[in-house]
Amino acid sequence: MEILNLIKNARSHRSFKNIVVPMEDLMKIIEGAHFSSAGANKQFLRYFLVNDKEICSNLFKDIIWASQIEWKPSEDEAPRAYIIILTDNPPKLPLNFIYTDCGIALQNMKLVATSLGYGVNFMEPVKKDDILSLLNISKEYIPLFVMPIGVPTDDVIITEAIDNDIKYSRENLGNHFYKHYVPKLSLEELIIGKK
Repeated sequence: MEILNLIKNARSHRSFKNIVVPMEDLMKIIEGAHFSSAGANKQFLRYFLVNDKEICSNLFKDIIWASQIEWKPSEDEAPRAYIIILTDNPPKLPLNFIYTDCGIALQNMKLVATSLGYGVNFMEPVKKDDILSLLNISKEYIPLFVMPIGVPTDDVIITEAIDNDIKYSRENLGNHFYKHYVPKLSLEELIIGKK
């Protein structure tokens, strides 16, 4: 798949089929992070891979799924895998470097996951200590992001933003299937100059 088409298809998903994501596929996805650029090549990010049903269920309950709409996924729509991104506590680099590294690693993993037929999302964990406890991870680490992974049941459609309205919306098609509309500003609105 051409890289720009892959980027266009790598959207954020919020509802999934009840299908296990094999650990082998999670290992393929994590390769996207493994080969990511890192500030000063310090490589301070760490990862925890989860496809255990009970742990996934507990993680699902502690995530804010859609901040712009009132819809929330049900347990039937929960993903069957997660990758948790962590760093040292306290961080060994300034947060702007850490979050830049996170963004690169997350996007690379998203592209790999999309190429494998999965949908993902990025969420900041609200209950960081609960996640550490659930996964039996030492407090020498701090969770930065949680990446849910699964077979999506929502079709994400990019639309044109009208009057700068960039709020996304969701149409329920029944049986846990959705159309999720994401308005994008035009290139003309994003580019403030050329020389």
